Formats: sequence, C-alpha cells, structure tokens
Amino acid sequence: MKNIIILTSGLSGSSVVTHLVSRAGYWTGESTCEKVDYNTYENSQLVYLNDLLLKAVGYDKDYSIVVKPEKFLEVEQLIDTLDLLPFKAFLAECNQSEPWLWKDPRLWVTLPFWMHLLEPDSFKVVVVDRSISQRWISELLRRNIQTFQYCSLYNNKIKSIISSFLERYDLDGCEVLFDDLIQEPEKVLLKLNQFIGSSLSVEDLRAIYNKPLYKKARGVKSLCLAVVIYLKNYRLRLR
Repeated sequence: MKNIIILTSGLSGSSVVTHLVSRAGYWTGESTCEKVDYNTYENSQLVYLNDLLLKAVGYDKDYSIVVKPEKFLEVEQLIDTLDLLPFKAFLAECNQSEPWLWKDPRLWVTLPFWMHLLEPDSFKVVVVDRSISQRWISELLRRNIQTFQYCSLYNNKIKSIISSFLERYDLDGCEVLFDDLIQEPEKVLLKLNQFIGSSLSVEDLRAIYNKPLYKKARGVKSLCLAVVIYLKNYRLRLR
C-alpha cells in the first residue's frame, strides 16, 4: 500500500476520514493532536513542523481565515533557507512506519515545501471536502462567525488550490465528500477502498463515528442554533 496524504481546508469531517483510513493499517504518528472534544488524528510532529513553516513566512495566525496565494511561493522557497534536518528526520521516521498517513489543514499551504522531500510516487492523495451548508453550520457552532458567502468563497479557493497541486505534481487523487460518506457510506467506502486498496466496511465507520449514519450530520436543530449564533453576533457587531 502507498502512503496517504489527506488534503482539506478543515472542519470538513477529515478527522473522521483519517481515523477511518487508519483502521486499514496506516500509521498516524507516535502522538496525534487532540482537541477538547475530539482527536484530529494529525501527527503531532507534522503539525509542529508545518507551524514552523507558516511562522517563517508570517502566515501561522490567519491561514485558516484568509487565503494568501503569495505565501505558497514563500513557503516553497524555505527549502533553500531552513535547516532541513528536522524535516528529513521526521520523514525518515515516517518511512520506517510505512504505510503512513498525514492529515493537517496546513498542508494546503505547505505541500509545495514537502514536495521537495517526498517521492511523488510514494503516496496517494485523498481530498476531503464537505458541502458548504454543512460546513457553515459547523463553523458557527464553533463560534467562527462568518457569512455563508465568505465560507463558500474561502473554501472554494482552497479547493481550487488543492486541485492545482494534484495537476502540478501529477498526483494520484481521490475526493471524498464527507456528507456522502455519512449518508451513503457503502457507495463512498467502495470508492475509497478501490483507490487505496483497503477493505474498510460500514462497521469500521460505525466503530469510529458516534453519530447516526444515513442522515445529515448537521440537521435542522443544528441549523437553527447556528442561525441564532450568527444573528446574535451580527447584532453585537452593529452596536
């Protein structure tokens, strides 16, 4: 099996997908980043190194808020100025535990740097996306206040960037829409299994996903709460 890199803009259900894929025998690291309410299954060392890259170009604070295309070239050019030993050591550690699995929302910015160190034919890419309506609800429930239009624009820009990466580096990619995984799991699992050469089942998904399948992850109740949060914060900004 080839290694897997998961590319996403965040809050897309990518942690669920990463946990699911890891059940097929992929290594996610000695430790992973955990949030208050869930495990991201992001290799802690990968996140640390990606943070170093973003800090080096002054993009560590707002990469998750605004897309700055000029930062991609700056990050890529760090290959000529940074001490590469920590990055090479990390990659060597990963290669000792193949097949490995990387997931970090920062990768949509930092992948051009990593491509100087990775063998393009050593991994496949799984792109995890989510419908804008479901994503917008999730953003608001986490108090990331933004308009639906902004949410759509930001994420479509990142989706376009990821698509350009696949084309530029001629990478083998497969898109997983989180909404479809939850609502039509058999269909998406068949597609994913054929792509990565695994035999993941609905039972694997049930084992790591604690919400009902065959229905939207965020229903009417979540939508109403999200709208209340949005309107409340909108009024506060008007004062």
